[in-house]
Amino acid sequence: MPDAPHLAALHNNASAVFQVPGNLRSGRESIAVSGVQTIGRTPENDIVVSDVLASRRHARLTAGARGLLLEDLGSVNGTFVNGLRIRSRQLTENDVVTIGNSDFVVTGGNLVRGRAKSAVSGGLQIEGIGLTVEGGKTLLNDISFQAGPGTLTAIIGPSGAGKSTVSKIAAGLNSPTVGRVSFEGRDVHVEYEALRNRIGMVPQDDVLHSKLTVQQALRYAAELRLPADLSTADRDKVIEGVLAELALTDHMQTRIDKLSGGQRKRASVAMELLTGPSLLILDEPTSGLDPALDRQVMKTLRTLADAGRVVLVVTHSVAHLEICDQVLLLAPGGKTAYCGDPKTKKSELGTDDWAEIFENVTVGPDQAWDNYRRRHPHQPAPAALTPAGPPLTVPQASGVRQMNTVARRQWRLIISDRGYLAFLALLPVVLGLLTLVIPGSTGFGITATKPGHAPGSTIPTDPVEAVQLLVVLVIGAAFMGAALTVRDLVSERPIFERERAVGLRPGAYLGAKTLVFFLLAAVQSAIMLGITFGLRDIPEYGGVLLPPPVALFCAITVLACVSALVGLAISSLVRSNEQTMPPLVIVVMVQLVFCGGLFPLTGAGVSQLSWIFPAYWGYTAAAQAVDLPTINPEAGQIKVMQDEPAKYPLWEPTMAHMLLTYGVLVGMGLLLFALIYSRLRLRKH
Repeated sequence: MPDAPHLAALHNNASAVFQVPGNLRSGRESIAVSGVQTIGRTPENDIVVSDVLASRRHARLTAGARGLLLEDLGSVNGTFVNGLRIRSRQLTENDVVTIGNSDFVVTGGNLVRGRAKSAVSGGLQIEGIGLTVEGGKTLLNDISFQAGPGTLTAIIGPSGAGKSTVSKIAAGLNSPTVGRVSFEGRDVHVEYEALRNRIGMVPQDDVLHSKLTVQQALRYAAELRLPADLSTADRDKVIEGVLAELALTDHMQTRIDKLSGGQRKRASVAMELLTGPSLLILDEPTSGLDPALDRQVMKTLRTLADAGRVVLVVTHSVAHLEICDQVLLLAPGGKTAYCGDPKTKKSELGTDDWAEIFENVTVGPDQAWDNYRRRHPHQPAPAALTPAGPPLTVPQASGVRQMNTVARRQWRLIISDRGYLAFLALLPVVLGLLTLVIPGSTGFGITATKPGHAPGSTIPTDPVEAVQLLVVLVIGAAFMGAALTVRDLVSERPIFERERAVGLRPGAYLGAKTLVFFLLAAVQSAIMLGITFGLRDIPEYGGVLLPPPVALFCAITVLACVSALVGLAISSLVRSNEQTMPPLVIVVMVQLVFCGGLFPLTGAGVSQLSWIFPAYWGYTAAAQAVDLPTINPEAGQIKVMQDEPAKYPLWEPTMAHMLLTYGVLVGMGLLLFALIYSRLRLRKH
């Protein structure tokens, strides 16, 4: 069984806790079952599974009159029978029980650890896979090959030949239209939830946060992927073993953006090796590397394969293919032009020159395919199997634990990025100082000194000063919140897609980021208002349930939080960082116009249109907080016609107005959260 050797190879430098016992190495072990026995990772269990993916007390097995009853004990990674996750299941003869990366077969009322070699079809087996997308375009055409344990297979071909598509189908991330992919004798797409921890996929884009050190990045990944009952010390030992295998121990404390290209690729591989996969797939790991680093990466992959894994690598480089066991050459249209030992390609392709070979298959893909099929008779492609029942969603950890991990990682990312941290600190200071530009000295107060009015009147000296102050604060909050988050999701998209594929819940991911950004928005709002209060005076009028300064802080903070969700929504919709700026500018400028503080919104439909903008309701909440109609009666009314004023009644600080205003802001926030969540859920991984 491949999982025992590869697990031993992975953790031989980590800790004796995860060493595979000798009886596992020597062959299949029959375990007699009587009474009630527990299965788990730690020695106190009756059946010990030496696997970091197994929980301390993972499952319970009971021998009774009806046979064996298997019950999951709330394990993180689940207990599977014949590829399906179960809570409780009566076992029958030849059922395959999967715990972590370990298999057990029910045989004669007992459990046999591992499966017979006859049940395992030589590692990875791809049989006649094809893929046709909407519009009838065929991306892959009848591709078949096998890759056994301890082998390195390169998938090469011209651009657009479908190399990355093959790798994603082999990893179980995409499904073929026809054909079948099996690993260790089990259908990858039907039993994906049981097999996904045995499959490591390193995408073309780096899936590491560049501002973290290698150790920090792997620690957060281990928390998300490994069981919660694994101690911090044991997780660190697993990380140390992985880094030792990849010769990265000396770079443990190095920030990822300071690593060389080859070292970054090895760090990405380290992320996947945490769960001890026996199938490792890499998409363009040498892209953009110089020849020396190219060779270094390929030699590393050779070493990983020699440890007993099945390794597939998609590559454009042909410089070091001689170290591979086999090469799959694809022609445009996803057609096989060659599959075999790279050293014997001349006998089939007529030349040893890869440049000439690529030219031939690019010019005549159909001819290359026909030649290959004549040499290797065509076999009918098996039908792709359909999973029994709806697809399973099996998280690696509870939502609360995932939120905790992602939130701590987000804080670490912010602290580690000094430029971003400086921007976050300076932005509210600059916005607060902008209030000095507004003429006047009354601020949010009132005065009785305006000429032409009786002593004791409550008319401000400058009737527009408070209005202008609120415009700066409200638009400042809208800009701060959106600028805080607008690049976040799009910049992390490759990381999120890979983490989701191994069990990260989109809700936990979004919830953690929302909490962190809301707290940052509140801190920024406090800084901006603190400077404003210090320079322009503290409001003395307004508020419904809270003192005016606190009520104004709440209004500005809630608007900043909703605006942070606006930024996340933009980030979830665009395709690149460069595309975030135009919608951000448009959103801020439109809200400046429709906030209600610059000029009266009296045109036909204009007033109603303003209701869809958070800044309008944020300005309304701020006006209530300082009682704008009292400190500035002229601002609370609009002269539509001569001597016919129309008022902004929602600016009056009443309980009903406050509940309506904050209710709308909270509703907007919930709608934005739902939109972002749906985008994360729908995004393919």
